[in-house]
Amino acid sequence: MKLYRYSARELVGDYARAAVGLVVTAGPLSFLPTTPFIAWILAGFVALFVVFAARTAIRHATVVRMDAAGIAALGPIGVSVRWDDLRGVALSYYSTRRDRTRGWMQLSVRGNGRALRLDSTIAGFREIAAAAVRHAELKRLELSPATIGNLNALGIAASAAPEQAEAERA
Repeated sequence: MKLYRYSARELVGDYARAAVGLVVTAGPLSFLPTTPFIAWILAGFVALFVVFAARTAIRHATVVRMDAAGIAALGPIGVSVRWDDLRGVALSYYSTRRDRTRGWMQLSVRGNGRALRLDSTIAGFREIAAAAVRHAELKRLELSPATIGNLNALGIAASAAPEQAEAERA
């Protein structure tokens, strides 16, 4: 059994963005006279930054456990997927720049009608993605071309067609 966490070091930027967003939006709302229209707009942004801060805190409190039986996120919002119940694996890339030089990846592991989603800032992300893909291939699940391209970018070999992967192993 292995345990993985989002480190505070990786999340400090998200905490800082949430704090700055709250100061910039809640500050004027609290201390300056505003029109009702502007107050509603600022209140909407305050809500957005509160949700973002809460999401960051949830990630910080989450521990991911992976073993031979499956993978589970333990924390405020727990989700587990047994490898026997695996129904899909997807790896997406989200770019923060037009030239796609910066961004993050998100791994989605689906089974039992639930999905466990992890982003690439978690320690051991590559190892988790490799294990999920290995189990998907053992179950002969099809991987999308985008997932395969993203896996290749991580240095993980994968095949779109389960039959092709089986033929290559033989």
